[in-house]
Amino acid sequence: MASNFDDITLKPSGKTTLKLPKKFGASEAKGTVVEMQTNNPIGEKSFFIELFDKKGSAERLTKATVKNFLKYVQSDLYSGSIFHRSVPEFVLQGGGFSAPLVSSANGGMPAAINNFGTVDNQPGNSNLKGTIAMAKIGGQPDSATNQWFINLNDNPDLDSQNDGFTVFGKVLGSGMDTVEQLSSADIFNFGGVVSQLPLWNPPGSVVDVQPDDYLTIDVARQLSAKKQPFTLFVESSDDDLLKASVTKKQRIKLKASSGASGEVEVNVRSVSLVDGSENEESFDVLIGEAPSMRLSEKSRRKVVDVLVDGGSLDSPFYRFYDGDGNELEKFKINVKKSYRFKRLDDAETHPFYVGDSGFNQPSSKFVKIKGDGVFDGGIIDSESFTFSVKKKHRSTFKQVGRLDFFCTSHSTMYGSFPIKGGQSQDTLDPQLQDPIVPMD
Repeated sequence: MASNFDDITLKPSGKTTLKLPKKFGASEAKGTVVEMQTNNPIGEKSFFIELFDKKGSAERLTKATVKNFLKYVQSDLYSGSIFHRSVPEFVLQGGGFSAPLVSSANGGMPAAINNFGTVDNQPGNSNLKGTIAMAKIGGQPDSATNQWFINLNDNPDLDSQNDGFTVFGKVLGSGMDTVEQLSSADIFNFGGVVSQLPLWNPPGSVVDVQPDDYLTIDVARQLSAKKQPFTLFVESSDDDLLKASVTKKQRIKLKASSGASGEVEVNVRSVSLVDGSENEESFDVLIGEAPSMRLSEKSRRKVVDVLVDGGSLDSPFYRFYDGDGNELEKFKINVKKSYRFKRLDDAETHPFYVGDSGFNQPSSKFVKIKGDGVFDGGIIDSESFTFSVKKKHRSTFKQVGRLDFFCTSHSTMYGSFPIKGGQSQDTLDPQLQDPIVPMD
């Protein structure tokens, strides 16, 4: 995530509402995203398409084809259109016809959508399952106009047929579940362009087909990169002290309890409805009226002392204590704070160090380590070092989800601290860590 929440303070019974950081909840899609809202009666109605128009969206960009496709979207010509062709395990095709009224002059047959002319063929991306490609006339490579199809299977033959079909996007996340449900509708042969027409209800004849029987795209719309739909979850670590909830405008509402005093962690998680990707963040809420509770940002980020015992070859290898000698049984690294690691009682066994690049390896650019010891020669006796995460890399470091610790003399003594608000990781068990080559 691009930005973090700041820790805040509240008085007892105090309340506040917080906006989400920018792009919180956004999908991982690189290209332009289009939503197709359908009349699917058996599952989710919407599916989302990522178009291959921006760097990172596909190996070959198809900007001209995307521009052509978006012209129809922005003109609302795809809104109210139908899927007029369904071939099981092959393609589901649409974009060319609108859903007719039974009383229409053409006897209930779908009416052709106006087109803006042809677009040059842009082959190069493979017709894999879930991709969307332009339909065209046989033997005419540059004849694509408004019709497109979704590949229901890997169709490599289409990569070369008719000089190759232009693949210009793909269905995102669980959207193929919706597409496959649409393709499961019964198929009827009314001849011509509707010889493989999917319908929800069996008709007696074409004039008996009701508007709701067609597989329709009720709305086709381009999504803003900054405002994509997502579901928001918020959780307080102590509901007795602080209630946390989500407003209708997807903001975070916090309410401290009467007489409350203490520190509460609030976890915020969003799940993109576009592709299912998640963003997660956490922050602390300090509740109380005493001056000691109204801490400044600077004081909240002071260096935290962590004492490390003499170590053992048996898991969990080290035990950790705060500056007052209390054992830290569920210790987590807060990326907003600095930590000074020192040896408990000037322990001289099992040299201790931390890092994010593996056993006895220099740490990445994400972190800063100052003081005694090095990555292949940890601290003993009265030595100490201070660890912190660089501000601009905090969100990325959270995605790593852990900070590793180890004895620089014994590779089997290797565990991890979880990251507060970071991605869930199995911790403190070397059997669950990434493989490490024994050095003993």
